[in-house]
Amino acid sequence: MMIKKSERLIRTVEATIGEHRMFDGASKVLIAFSSGPDSICLLDVLHRLYAGKMEFELVYVNHGMRPATVLRREEAKTRAYAARYGAGCKILRVRVRNQGVGAEAAARQARYRALESYMEQGHAQRIALGHNLDDFVETFVLNMVRGSGLRGLASMPAKRLPYVRPLIDCEKKDILDYLKARRLSYAIDRTNRSLDHRRNIIRMKIVPVLRSINPEIHQTIRRAAQILKGDDEYIRQQAGEIYARAAKQEKDCILLDINTMMSYNPSVISRLVMKAIADLSGSLDGYESKHYQAIVSLTAKEHSKKISLPKGIYAQRERDNVVIGRVRPGMPIEVPIDINAGSVAIGDHVLRLKLGRGPFVKEPCTNREVFDLDKLHLPLYVRNKKPGDWIETKIGRKRLKKVYSEQRIVPRKRGATLLLCDQQGVLWVIGFVRAYRGFISGKTKKALAVEFERVD
Repeated sequence: MMIKKSERLIRTVEATIGEHRMFDGASKVLIAFSSGPDSICLLDVLHRLYAGKMEFELVYVNHGMRPATVLRREEAKTRAYAARYGAGCKILRVRVRNQGVGAEAAARQARYRALESYMEQGHAQRIALGHNLDDFVETFVLNMVRGSGLRGLASMPAKRLPYVRPLIDCEKKDILDYLKARRLSYAIDRTNRSLDHRRNIIRMKIVPVLRSINPEIHQTIRRAAQILKGDDEYIRQQAGEIYARAAKQEKDCILLDINTMMSYNPSVISRLVMKAIADLSGSLDGYESKHYQAIVSLTAKEHSKKISLPKGIYAQRERDNVVIGRVRPGMPIEVPIDINAGSVAIGDHVLRLKLGRGPFVKEPCTNREVFDLDKLHLPLYVRNKKPGDWIETKIGRKRLKKVYSEQRIVPRKRGATLLLCDQQGVLWVIGFVRAYRGFISGKTKKALAVEFERVD
C-alpha cells in the first residue's frame, strides 16, 4: 500500500509539472533545500523523473536566525544528500534586515534575493521550491485573515518564473508517506511547532477544525483559489489598460488621476493602486487590503492629506491626483554665489549671472530676475526652504508656505524649490516669486541679472 502511495505522488508531481510546463527550456534547476521533508521529497522525485536529463544543485540558505548547531546539522545534511544524488551543492549565508515587514517575511525576501542572485550568475534557469498543498491552504487562510484581497486569496502560484512548485498539489501526509516508503530521513525544524507564529496556529489549530467540517478542505480551497486566480488575472488585465491612462510617472512617485480612476469599479481602482505600489517598491509584500483602502480614501480628503505606508512609501492627495511615492530624506542645500562666476550648477538648476550698468529695462521673463546690486546685502547664496521662511511683499512679510500654496507648488516639490537669498533674506523663490525689494530704477548704476534653467 505504501509503495502504491509513493507512486501516486510521483504521478501527481509529473502531472503538475506537465500542466504548467515548469521545466520547458531548462537544463539546470536550483532546488531550494532545507533538509526538511518537503525539499528531500522534491529532490528524490525530480531525480527519479529527470536524472540524466537535467542537472540539479541543492542551495541551502542560512539566515543565521536559529541555533548554530541546528544550522550546521542542516548544512551537513544538505551536503550529504547532494553527494548521494550526484547533485551540486551551495551554501548561501544571508543577513536578514527587518524593514517593517516582520522577521518571517524579511527572511523570505532575503532568501529569494539570494537564490535569484545565485541563479543569475549563470548557475541555472529555474528555482524549485518545496511548497506543498498544505502550505497552499495555510497561505490562503493566512491571507484571508490578513485581508490581502483577491490577489492574496489566489495564494501560491504553481509557476511564476523563475520559481516552480512541483509539489503544490501534494498533501503533507502523502509526502511523509512517500519519504517513509523511500526510507529517506529528514531534519525537523522545531520552530514549526511554536504557536508564536501565526502560520503555525493556522496549521495546528485552524486547518484541523476546517478539515473536521470538510474532509476535502485542501482540494476545496485549491479549486476556489484557481477560480479566484482567473478572476484576479482578468481584473488585473483590465486595470493594466486603464493604468496606462490614469497613471503618470515622475521622479520617485506615481500620480493617479482621481477623475479617471474613480470612474471605474472598486476592484479596478484597487488594482490601479496595487500596480502603482508594485512599480515603486518592486512587490506587494507587506501590503494588505487596509493599505489600498486607505489610499483610495484620500480621493475624498482635502488637498495635501498624507498617509505613511510600509516599506518607505507614502500616499498624498494633490488636487486632482493621488500621489504614491517613496520617502526620500531631503538634503539641505546652501551654496554661496560668486556674482562674477558667470554660472553655477545647483542640483537640477543652472544659474547664469550677468553684471551690467544702467540704464536698464527689465523685460517680463519667468526664468530671469534683475536686481539693483547696491540695494542687495551681499554675499548671495542659494538654499532650499527652512521652517518659518518668509518673503517681503508689497504689503509686508508673507510666509513661504502660503506662497507655495498660492503658486500651486505641491508639498513633495517644495523641498527641491530653490531660494536665492542675500544676507537680509529671500530675494527670489526661483521661477515663481521675487521679493518686493532690490528693484532696478532709472537711478540704478549696477545691476545683476540672474537667469535659471532646469537641466536633466
